[in-house]
Amino acid sequence: MTDKIINSQLEQKSKAKSETRHFEIFNDKHIQVTTNNLVDEKSFSINLGLLEPWPVRHRKISIAWLSAVLYFAISTLIYIAYLTSHPDSSLLGKLLPLIVVFILLTIASLIMFYYRSPNVTEFRSRYAGCVLISFLYNKPNASVFNRFIEEMRARILTASQNIKMDKRRMLVIELKELDRLKKEGILEPHQIKQAHDRVSSLNFTP
Repeated sequence: MTDKIINSQLEQKSKAKSETRHFEIFNDKHIQVTTNNLVDEKSFSINLGLLEPWPVRHRKISIAWLSAVLYFAISTLIYIAYLTSHPDSSLLGKLLPLIVVFILLTIASLIMFYYRSPNVTEFRSRYAGCVLISFLYNKPNASVFNRFIEEMRARILTASQNIKMDKRRMLVIELKELDRLKKEGILEPHQIKQAHDRVSSLNFTP
């Protein structure tokens, strides 16, 4: 059995989710990802040759907190509009505390939306386009983050060049790896379905 040789490591912490992500490149062509939070721990490893070398950066949107922001903001505007159209001192005394509470809830929801919608950099599978690895952008700092990402890209390119297989065989291996990650609870069923749908549209479907 080949000894595990660690090439590089990166650790990221998300205060919003009370989560720690640990990334470990080992034996030149594999990466292990371990995620710890208050509920559980998940860990998996994959061959870097299965990844697309060009990561995608975007902001993950927290739909729940966005809905909360819209709900409290709209409710506040409705109460203010009603109070404006019905100038009554007794009504003002009843609705003003409620309006203040809704304004505070709007601000709190906006703050939570910001923290629950982080900037991420994602690496996807080469053919199915399924997100396999997600990094918190510029965590723990820009220098360490960029250095690790550049090493990831370089090793992905090297690993993919060393694989002596045609696209059909690579695609079969990728789908098997995605199914394995689903069984391990890393990927959701809808992600696998999207991956298979994408693969079925390719000209070299196995």
